[in-house]
Amino acid sequence: MEKSDNKTKSFKDLVVWQKAHAFVLNIYQQVKIFPEDHQAIVGDMLCESATAIATNIVGGYKKKDREEKLLFLTTAQEALEECRYYITLATDLNLFDTFQAEELENSLNEVSYLLNSYARSIKRRRDDEAKEE
Repeated sequence: MEKSDNKTKSFKDLVVWQKAHAFVLNIYQQVKIFPEDHQAIVGDMLCESATAIATNIVGGYKKKDREEKLLFLTTAQEALEECRYYITLATDLNLFDTFQAEELENSLNEVSYLLNSYARSIKRRRDDEAKEE
C-alpha cells in the first residue's frame, strides 16, 4: 500500500500531468486547422489518444495499490505511442508540416520521459516496501 507521504495535493501538481495537459491543449489547437473531412477522422483519433495520456495519469493518481497505479501509467504510455502514430499519419497526409510534427514529437518525448520517471519512482517505492516486509 502507498504511504501517505504524497507531497502533492492534486494530480494538477504533477509535472508529468501539466506537460501532458499542455500537449493536449496544443493538439486541440492544431487539429482545428485540419480540413473538415480529416478533422472528423484523423483529428478525432489524435485528440482522443492525446487526452488518454492525461486522463490515465489522473486515473492512477489516487490509487493506493502501486500495481494498479502502474497499470494506469502503462496505459498512458500506450496512448502516448498511439498519439505518436497519429502525428506520423497526419504528417504523411500533409496535415502537419515537418516543423509542426517535430514540435509535437519533442513535446511527446518530454511527456514520455516524465511518465517513465514517474513510473520508475513508483516501482522503486514498491520494491523498497517489499524488501522491508
